[in-house]
Amino acid sequence: MSKQQEKVVDLERRRAEAGPFDRLDTALPAGEPIEQIDALLSRSDAEEHIKTLNPHTLFRLIKEAGFDQGMDLIPYASPDQLQIFVDLDCWAKDRIDTGRMSTWLSVLVAEADDEHFQRALRDLDPEVTALFFKKNFVAVEVIEEDQIPEGMPENVELSPDNAYALVYPEDEDLSGLMRALVDRLYFVDQGLAWALFEAVRWELTSEMEETAYKFRTSRLEEYGFVERIEALDVYSTVDPVDFRQRWESGELEEKPVLDPPSTIEVPTVIKDNLNDEFFFFAILDSIDDPAQLKRLSAELVSLSNRSMVADGIEPGEIETGREVIRRTAGLLSLGLHFVARTEPEAARRALETIPLRSLFRVGHSITANLQQKARTLEDRPTLSLIEGVPYSLLNPDETALFEGLADLRPTFGRDRETFEIFRHQDQIDLAALRIGMVAFKQLWLFGVTDNTVEDLANLVYEGTLLNEPDSVSFDAFFATALATHIIRQEPALRGLTSEELRTLPQALRDKPWDDDPIQFFESVIGPMLVELPPETTGLATKWLDQTLDWLIDELAPVRDYIGPEPYLELLLVAHPAK
Repeated sequence: MSKQQEKVVDLERRRAEAGPFDRLDTALPAGEPIEQIDALLSRSDAEEHIKTLNPHTLFRLIKEAGFDQGMDLIPYASPDQLQIFVDLDCWAKDRIDTGRMSTWLSVLVAEADDEHFQRALRDLDPEVTALFFKKNFVAVEVIEEDQIPEGMPENVELSPDNAYALVYPEDEDLSGLMRALVDRLYFVDQGLAWALFEAVRWELTSEMEETAYKFRTSRLEEYGFVERIEALDVYSTVDPVDFRQRWESGELEEKPVLDPPSTIEVPTVIKDNLNDEFFFFAILDSIDDPAQLKRLSAELVSLSNRSMVADGIEPGEIETGREVIRRTAGLLSLGLHFVARTEPEAARRALETIPLRSLFRVGHSITANLQQKARTLEDRPTLSLIEGVPYSLLNPDETALFEGLADLRPTFGRDRETFEIFRHQDQIDLAALRIGMVAFKQLWLFGVTDNTVEDLANLVYEGTLLNEPDSVSFDAFFATALATHIIRQEPALRGLTSEELRTLPQALRDKPWDDDPIQFFESVIGPMLVELPPETTGLATKWLDQTLDWLIDELAPVRDYIGPEPYLELLLVAHPAK
């Protein structure tokens, strides 16, 4: 095979492996962020071309490459681009962060040419520039020519025209930056320097900050960076079943069709964290229409930005939002999975006709329903007998599930070592089944056996058991009921004696229930089958089978009684002195 043929084969292979975001028209050259920056700077028209880039794209490129590498682009950035850099990176909630702003300005003052420097300082929101000066030094008008007013601190200097006494900050780096800014302003635009000094003298910080914040919010809204109270609307709930029915019957409002942008830059933090494990990504990858692919990618970026704002992440904190990005894609996939009933063709139609924000709400609502069911069980009547330990009656995997669901943004606790974002229906089905099993166990212990929380707490704490309170679970109570029935034909909830423990392994090996455990343990599970709804009978037999298998696996092999220790994690064991 010739080299040319190898290149063709390699190109076809890379095209086949390319994900949906790789098929978008992009304004950036190919490669890693540092390679992209080098390619941009090596262009013969670098200065003009860089100014044409989307400011959000340019900001993310600088951040992804690292400021030390990305700073070379700053001197070429237009005032509009610089304004977005400040909008994204130099605010902490509704307060300007002059420390972060000094990082950007230090590059500008050191590297930008005079014309670019003047335009940048002139075209940035005047309130933002004035705030930076007001928060970093004091300006006092000089009354007597060339004389510093009395009572000024030692770190005061006259302005280049001797018209103002300027008190510089004590921090050496910041003081150096402020002096450089003042010197360059006097050289390129003395009138702007005077305007800034007068703002420092007379303008109120609160009023300037409020005005600047409004302008900033207005600019960022287009990209999904809305006020947090508005962003939280993405987490409003809907009835998933009703939503799906209305979509299938054509009752939903038509999705607005927006003109796709000529280019769309999907942030690297999104590209790097989405793959075929997300149903949404797999369906997006199957779409051939470039215009639709661009629209959906733009929607995804906007939705991800809203999610980050809703979770309290500042717009410029790209890496911090990694987990939010994955959760956003997970809930979006879950909603799409549910609405489309897992059918790819239906999913493609759903993406074409339903806003991504609505699909996200469906996914969120499904997890919120699980969360509410779990919360209900905590108080009906309880999942714990230990004060301060919310799930002492659950086994480790159940505890993981309920802990994950207790989070503000629920996660799926598959087991004690595995917590996952919700992203597909199988997780929901498994979580719902396990919640149902816990609800059933709770009904058995506090309903069918007619025990109260106080009764069981007394049993655990009055000293009649060898078990530690945190090892007494629903499963231990049920296993004890089965064991006492096997030995004494009475399903009592009490600690087993040493003699009973000696005889239990042989009884388990004999399997007196033969092929009909339901009939043999009728006194234990019979009340469940009679009193509980028919749909729960499967849970009863499942719990019975699991517990018998558990007892047989752990205790049937025991041949010699060497003490109660092997039994303590499975059964209630009586204290020999009581």
